Parts: sequence; structure tokens; C-alpha cells
Amino acid sequence: MFPGSPYFYRRLANFEYRRSANFELYRRVAISITIIWLGASTAGLVGLLYLRDDLEWSFFLVFLLAGGGVFASSVIGLAWLIMLPWSRREPTVGLVMARFDKVEGIPVSERLGGGARETLEEMGILPKNILQLEVAGAWELPWGASRLIQAGCQAVVATAVVVRGETHHFQSVVDGAVQGLIQLQVETGVPVGNAVLAVSDWEQAVARSEPGSNAGAQAARAVVNALRSEITRI
Repeated sequence: MFPGSPYFYRRLANFEYRRSANFELYRRVAISITIIWLGASTAGLVGLLYLRDDLEWSFFLVFLLAGGGVFASSVIGLAWLIMLPWSRREPTVGLVMARFDKVEGIPVSERLGGGARETLEEMGILPKNILQLEVAGAWELPWGASRLIQAGCQAVVATAVVVRGETHHFQSVVDGAVQGLIQLQVETGVPVGNAVLAVSDWEQAVARSEPGSNAGAQAARAVVNALRSEITRI
């Protein structure tokens, strides 16, 4: 990332990059570059005003507009860079949950969703930036995740419980839901956390919703880490 390039400043503006160890270093480099541009434009404007009687009006006007534009953009850029740490925006994360009845009085779906929400908040996502959508079942998860992405979510966590039965319906539902989420993730570039529990019995579903092994919490942690991941040159 070359200092002063458009990509350099776009990277600084990325609200997730502001959590990385390199953010403060690059911000200071950007401030130094902007101060140099500000000083150069100021010196140029002063020199231009000093030589205005020796220049044709058209040349003077062109150089004045150019120098004034660089000066104004440098002032605005410097103010933006100084205020950047205090203007942090948090990403919006969606939580799509397939409805599932309680197992022997234990609300598995609520546990998965609650685990995901708690983990998101622990990792710095603001509660107001967590959008939730309930769908009928696992088959509708890709549709629900797509709606959340269209609503502006930068990541989505999908939770569901599918219990194996005596027919092949179990496998087709699980495969369809998971493949749909994978396809959505690839097509949109938005990370989608998979907390679709494909279990053989109710006890397995309850166990995967317990604290410490909560699939919703694990999926939430995965998508936030994906948001904060960086592409580096080896």
C-alpha cells in the first residue's frame, strides 16, 4: 500500500482496518504526507500572489485555481485524518434464524441466536448494528441471508437445526441450505457464518447450543474475523 495513493486512503477509511495494528502507523504517515502537500500548496499560492503582476491573467487564474484546490483538499484531508479515530463506524451484521421448537423445554434456536449475538457484541459489534430475521426453516436461510445483505449487512450469521429422519429429505435440506449460503458468500463477497446443525438426535442439538460449544457463537466469531482479515503480500 503506497502512501499517498487512493488505495492508501481508502484502506484508512475502512472501519475494520482501524482495529489493526498498522492503522495508527499509516494514519501518521498520511498526516505527514498531507502536511507536506499543505505546505507546498501554501508556498505555491504565496509565490503566485507575489508574481501575479508578471503573469498573464489566464495563467494566473489557472494556477490560482489549481493551488487553491490542492490547499483546500489538503486542509479537509488533514482534518479528516485527525478526526478519523473518533469517527469510527461499526459494521452491520445480520443474524438469520430458522424457527425451531424447543427440545424438551430447551430453546435451541434461541440459544444459537443468543450465542451469536453475545459473541458479536463481545467482539465490538454495536447492538444497534445487529439485524435479525427469522425464517421458516433451514431451506429458507439463503433467501433470508440475501435479504440481510441487501439491507446493508457486511456479514451474516445463519443458524438452524435439522434432525435426521428416516428419509433422504434431511440430506437434501442440509445440502441445499449450506450450498446456498456458500454460493451467496462467493457471489456477494460477504462472509456468511454457517451455524446449521445437522444432527442425528435432539441431544446433539442441545449439546451444540451449550455455552463453550455454541455453534452460533462460533459462526459469529468466524465472520467477524473474516471482516477484519487483511490481504498481505508475501
